[in-house]
Amino acid sequence: MNATFSRHSIVAVLMLALGAASGLAQQPRPAAGQSSANLDDQLVRQAVVAFVDRYNAHNADGLVALFAPDARMVLRDGTELNGHDELKQSFLAAFEANPKGALSVVVDSIRFLTPDVAVEEGSTTAFPDGETLTAKSRYTVVHVKKDGKWLMQAIRVVEEESLSAYGELAALEWLVGQWIDEGRTEVVEATFRWDENKSFLLEEFQVIRDGSVVLKGTQRIGWDPQAKQIRSWTFDSAGGFGEAVWTPAGDDWIVKAKGVTADGTSASATRMLTRAATDRVIWTATERVAGNESLPDLSVTMVRKPPQPQAE
Repeated sequence: MNATFSRHSIVAVLMLALGAASGLAQQPRPAAGQSSANLDDQLVRQAVVAFVDRYNAHNADGLVALFAPDARMVLRDGTELNGHDELKQSFLAAFEANPKGALSVVVDSIRFLTPDVAVEEGSTTAFPDGETLTAKSRYTVVHVKKDGKWLMQAIRVVEEESLSAYGELAALEWLVGQWIDEGRTEVVEATFRWDENKSFLLEEFQVIRDGSVVLKGTQRIGWDPQAKQIRSWTFDSAGGFGEAVWTPAGDDWIVKAKGVTADGTSASATRMLTRAATDRVIWTATERVAGNESLPDLSVTMVRKPPQPQAE
């Protein structure tokens, strides 16, 4: 499963299925004076709640059971998912990437084309961390009634609106906090935090030498929706600036950086970000070039700074 497929599983595939009708173990019977059509409409709407409960419980097997065996889902960019196996894998990938993920749905309409075929239209919202609203989508679902049970047969995303890039940046959330490197003649301190809407990771850093701050800077890490990749922009107090592209490599990150120093010299490097432990990260810089000069490789180990004790 590639990275794009996984992201869609998180923000689109799982959201769209919320409007699905489920085959409940015991189907209620029509009440006195209630038509079969009204009962089916009720079952479809009740199934929205059933699906939300199964998703929030991260029950992949239960979710797959809501689909017809040959169900087909088409995302906004044309990506297709076919059958129970592909759907289950997308659910499992989404749950792994977003352990606190939550979804909501609004059903706008349900139309019955025949007694055994219904078309549902509605909108969904995604909360990858359980709190932050990141995207809204509009969807269409075709339901079919088989052996007395309503199942999803065809699902299509018709519109998508991104409200926050959190879902794309969540893999870097472990950086949030304070970090320090005291392994050299100077001390480097860095603090990462989310912006208000969790659309960017913000870093503030400073370099301390002989007790004095000799350089400060900021970095903004965000999602480029055109290039479909993570990028960052860095500015320092001396007047230098740069940008970089972040690419996942297993559990590591490769950061291709280039910039301009305060005196106008071009600079570039390839950095490897390795999470050595929960509270330890190693930055390795290779292919370092400043102007026409090649520079030696560099490795920096930073540890998470423990929280300061609170005053009584």
